Amino acid sequence: MDAPGEFVWRLTREVLAQDKLRSLLQKTRNLPRAIGGWVKDNFDEAEFEGAKVKFKESLPEDWHSSARRLLVELEKAEPTLIFIFDELPSMLGKVSAKHGDGEARNFLAWFRTVRLLRKGRLRRHRFIVGGSTGIDLIVRHLRAADAINDFERLAVEPLCDSEARRLIQDLAESLDMELPDDLVSGVLGLIGPPVPYFIHMLFSQLAQLPSDRRRPLTGAALEEVYRQRVLGPTCRRYFEYYRSRLARHGKALEAAAIAVLRTVAERGRVSDSALYEVCRKARKRGAKEVEFADLMADLECDWYLVLDVHTNEYYFLLNVMRDWWHRWYRALKPSQAAGEGQ
Repeated sequence: MDAPGEFVWRLTREVLAQDKLRSLLQKTRNLPRAIGGWVKDNFDEAEFEGAKVKFKESLPEDWHSSARRLLVELEKAEPTLIFIFDELPSMLGKVSAKHGDGEARNFLAWFRTVRLLRKGRLRRHRFIVGGSTGIDLIVRHLRAADAINDFERLAVEPLCDSEARRLIQDLAESLDMELPDDLVSGVLGLIGPPVPYFIHMLFSQLAQLPSDRRRPLTGAALEEVYRQRVLGPTCRRYFEYYRSRLARHGKALEAAAIAVLRTVAERGRVSDSALYEVCRKARKRGAKEVEFADLMADLECDWYLVLDVHTNEYYFLLNVMRDWWHRWYRALKPSQAAGEGQ
């Protein structure tokens, strides 16, 4: 979504898909006239593109009050309503790019109003927001950190060891693969820590082995598939997202982030002071300590790096991510660079 009006449409459509909520809204007299009339006359068309056009045409320019009053009416519903807004950071970035930072800040201010300023009436709604990238960068850009200070950050952890081993064994069984117990630990060692996405990626490539190489799977075959396919060109598009999303930082800091990740991938563990110098050099015009701290916090929140607070050293959270960065973004040696130049 790239506009608040689209957000209100999606929200209303999902609400109307619930029979009890639709019945409640059809009976209410407190919705804005345009919205109330649309709900009563067109709810059967909620899944059609034409309904979207009608809705936006009837939506007043003051979408803020319309959406807020919709939520107030939903307070009359018996169950507690949980709204899950996924990829909110991406939406804010798109709104900002298309309509300006002011409109994105406007949306955040409205959302905060719904949650807090009317909390005497909005007692039962709960909001969960998520995203594949952290929200901190975009709210810093918008200078609107106070708009989300009532949220509690929920950490999404990797699987525990027993869950990861069960997943690996189940995947092996589903692929008719003989997986010796020691190779379960081998899989965990390659991915480490166990994030389901990368475990599934590895097994999607193991599944393409001929049956005689899967029954049983050998350590050599596992290593070959990991190095040649998961880290190689075959799966590069799956990882490229983790490279391309660094562009959110702007060109100068994007270059600094790449330099930082490259350095950690090559050395394994690097002190924060050494990485600050790497950042300064890549930044070219120099880097402020606060800017560096913000960048490193973003890299931690987005699951790239972890800080060892005992040694002040950074290392990659995921072995597979470290190996991928080292495979594709390793620094060229002078002799290699000279050879390519010739």
